[in-house]
Amino acid sequence: MYPKTNDMLFMQPVSMEAKIENEHRSRISEMTDQFLKVEIPMRGGRMHRLPLGEELSIYHMTEDGVKYYFTSHVLGYDNDDSIPLMRISKPLPEDISKIQRRHYLRVPAKVEIAIVDPQFRFTAITSDLSGGGLSFTSPAEYDIQANQNMNGWILLGYKSGSIDHVPFGGEVLRVKEPGTGRNTVSLHFNQILDTERQKVIRYCFERQLDFRNR
Repeated sequence: MYPKTNDMLFMQPVSMEAKIENEHRSRISEMTDQFLKVEIPMRGGRMHRLPLGEELSIYHMTEDGVKYYFTSHVLGYDNDDSIPLMRISKPLPEDISKIQRRHYLRVPAKVEIAIVDPQFRFTAITSDLSGGGLSFTSPAEYDIQANQNMNGWILLGYKSGSIDHVPFGGEVLRVKEPGTGRNTVSLHFNQILDTERQKVIRYCFERQLDFRNR
């Protein structure tokens, strides 16, 4: 779903660390076939002119809580009727991702996680990842059971070069044994800050765009 004039956009410059305090907000002033004209983005109550060519991870939200994500970049600045506006590239329809409330985009992803629990501590590599949970392979020596709770963190590296350690608490949904001496564990996040979940969603969104561009 395309955003509309006067819709609010939430922008994360990819050159900045993925933190909630680095999120910029702007409103669409005008739309053309090639670009969107938006108000100068606000962050921390102040306007910020982003550099030309800056890549942006953007989402806008509908009233029923559905988020639409896309990437864009800064094309330039205009002064229309003495009101400064920023021009950003307009996404193609197929480059807009829909994420419903309580439903998160799941992508194949091999990222490192650490499980830090009173019973055991180990590192592992995920097989897939979403804003709602992940799957990973653990050595069979660890007795992991369904419905078990565990804590840990995820190591995320973004295209901008920034890195985040995302802490989480999760519940094991199921454990599969494919016969290789290792267990595949599916885990659902049940304790994670929304700001940390947004970091995971951003990573998944970047991964999806990588797959589309191959």
